[in-house]
Amino acid sequence: MINGNISFPRFASLAPICLFVFCLSLVGCGQPVGPVSGVVRFSDGEPVKSGSIEFRRDSDQTRFASRIATDGSFQPADQDGRVGLPPGAYDIVVVQIVLTEDLALEMHSHGNTVPRRYADYYTSGLKAEIAEGQMEPIEIIVDIE
Repeated sequence: MINGNISFPRFASLAPICLFVFCLSLVGCGQPVGPVSGVVRFSDGEPVKSGSIEFRRDSDQTRFASRIATDGSFQPADQDGRVGLPPGAYDIVVVQIVLTEDLALEMHSHGNTVPRRYADYYTSGLKAEIAEGQMEPIEIIVDIE
C-alpha cells in the first residue's frame, strides 16, 4: 500500500536553486557579441599575409587582438580568449615584423609590407564602428606606400 505522504530526500529542495544557477551560467556562454572574424587587405586587394591586428575600444580602452593568417583573415579576441567585438568605436593597429635581410628578393613570401605608421594608434588612422547586432566580418584596408 502506498502512503499518501511523499517524502523527498533533503537535497531535492535544492533542485530549483541548482536549475537557476545553471541557467545563469548559460547566459555567458551564448552567441558571441559582434563580429568574430575579418580580413586585412592592402589597397590593391592583396591580403596582408602575416602580422597581428589589435582593436582598442574608445569608451574604455579594452583591447581585442588576433594574429593575421596568410589569407589576411583574423579573429579578434579579448584577453580572456573570447572571440568577437562588442558594439562601439575602435582604433586599430596592424603590426608586421618582417626579417628578410638575409633572403634574396625572390625568396620573400610575406607579400607587401605593412607601412610602419599602421603599428601606432597615433598614426594608423584605422578605425571601425561596430553597431549593435552587427555580425558580418570586418574588412580593414591599409595603403601601400
